[in-house]
Amino acid sequence: MPLRIYNTLTRRKEEFVALHGNRVSMFVCGITPQDSAHVGHAKTYVAFDVVARYLRHKGYAVFYLQNVTDMEDRIIDKMEKTGRDWRDIVNQYWKEFQDGMRALRCESVNLYARATDYIPEIIAQIQGLLAKGFAYVAKDGSVYYDTTKYTDWGKLSGQKIEELLPGARVTLDPNKRNPADFVLWKAQKPGEPAWESPWGKGRPGWHIEDTAIAIHHFGPQYDLHGSAVEHVFPHHEAEIAQAEAFTGVKPYVKTWMHTGMLMVGGEEMHKSLGNFWALKDALKVVTGDELRFFLLNAQYRSPINFTMAGLEEAKAAYRRVRDGVANLGAAEASAPESGKGDATLKAAAAKAREKFTAAMDDDVNTREAIAAIHDFVSAANRALEAGAGRAAIHDAVEAFSTFDETLSLFPPSSADAHRILAGVLDFLVQLREDARKRKDFVTADAIRARLADLGIILEDTKDGVRWRRK
Repeated sequence: MPLRIYNTLTRRKEEFVALHGNRVSMFVCGITPQDSAHVGHAKTYVAFDVVARYLRHKGYAVFYLQNVTDMEDRIIDKMEKTGRDWRDIVNQYWKEFQDGMRALRCESVNLYARATDYIPEIIAQIQGLLAKGFAYVAKDGSVYYDTTKYTDWGKLSGQKIEELLPGARVTLDPNKRNPADFVLWKAQKPGEPAWESPWGKGRPGWHIEDTAIAIHHFGPQYDLHGSAVEHVFPHHEAEIAQAEAFTGVKPYVKTWMHTGMLMVGGEEMHKSLGNFWALKDALKVVTGDELRFFLLNAQYRSPINFTMAGLEEAKAAYRRVRDGVANLGAAEASAPESGKGDATLKAAAAKAREKFTAAMDDDVNTREAIAAIHDFVSAANRALEAGAGRAAIHDAVEAFSTFDETLSLFPPSSADAHRILAGVLDFLVQLREDARKRKDFVTADAIRARLADLGIILEDTKDGVRWRRK
C-alpha cells in the first residue's frame, strides 16, 4: 500500500510521490525563541519527527530543514522589557528548546536555520518582488507585499482578499495599501536591531524569512511543508504568495501538512487563561518517553486535550507496552530453541507488521499504529506464558525494533540493557538453584523474595526455572 498524506492545499488524501526520485525536501516552521517552548510545540515537532522517520523507513533520503525565527516582534518586546541583548534572549530559550527536543528524542532534523543568517537571501527576494511589481516601499522605508497583485491568494486557506477587514487577523498599519498586505522589511525604530538594506536599516518580516531559507536550500519547489494548523493563515498563505510570485513556479510546495491544536481542559492553551504548559514543566510530571507516547497516541491532524488524567492514562499504557517489549528482550536469551507458543507469536508478529504499516501509510496514523503495538504486546505475553522459543521471540523483538525506528518510544540502549539484565537475572537464578541444591533455603527464599520486590517472578517449568516481569 502506498503512503497517502492529507494535503491541506488540495483538501484530500493523496499518494505521496517525491519530486526527485527518492529524495525528499521537508521544511517545518520552527520556534521563535523568546519564551519557553510549550507542549503545543512538542505536539507538532514530535509529529514531524515521526513523519521524517517514516519517510526514511520507506526508503526516502529526507533532508529535514527547520527554521529558527531569531528576529521577530516578540523578541524585541522582551529585549525592551528586560534590557537584555536580543542574542542572549534567543540563546537562552533556544538551549531550553533543544533540551526539550532531546528529552522527546526529536532527532530527525538535518539543519536548524537561523533567519538572521539569511539576510542577503531575504533582501534578494524582496528586490525580486519589487522588480516584478508584487511589492512596494512605504514612506518610512518599510517594504510590503501587495496581495492584490497575486491572483491565487487564499488557495491554501480559502480566505479571500475581499473578505479581510482591517483588524480581522490582519495587522492594522497605515503604511499598507490594502488590509491583507503584509510586511517584507520593517524599517528600524529607535533601539531596535537592524541590518543594512537598499531601503535603509531594518529587519525582515516573519513570512519572508521562511521562503528565503527554504528556496536557498531547496530551490523554487519542494516536497513537503509542515507546521501547526494555526499557521495556515496568514503565514503559509503569505509564504506561497511570496515564493510563487518571486520564482514563477507553481506549486511552491507539493504537499502541505498541518497538525491539530493542543487543548487544555477543552480550551486553547493561552497564558492569559492560566492553562499554559511549558514543555520543561510537563517534563517534570512525565518522562520524555511518556509524553512522546501521549502525543503520538492521536493522529497528527486531530486535536489533543492535555489533562492530568489523560497523562496518567498514557503513562500506564506506555509502561505496559515498554514492559512487554522488555519481557520479550529479556526472555530471548534464556528461552529454549522452540516452544508451544511459537506459531502464535510468529502469526502475531506478522499481523502487527501488517497493521502497523497500514496505519502509517494512511496519513501517518500513529494512533492506529500504537493500537497495533498494544495488540501485539498482549499476544506476545500470551505466547511467552505458553512457552515461546528463541527464534520466534527474536522475530517478535525484531518487529518491535522496526516499529521503534519510526516511533522512537523506547530508550536507544534498551537492547543492550535487556541483554545485560537477562545475564544478571540468569546468574541470580543459578545462584538460587545452587543454594537449593545445598539445602540453603534461607538464601534461596531471600533471592526469590528480593526479585519479587523488583517485579521479577520465578516460575518452575519442565525445562527448569524461568523468570519474567510481573
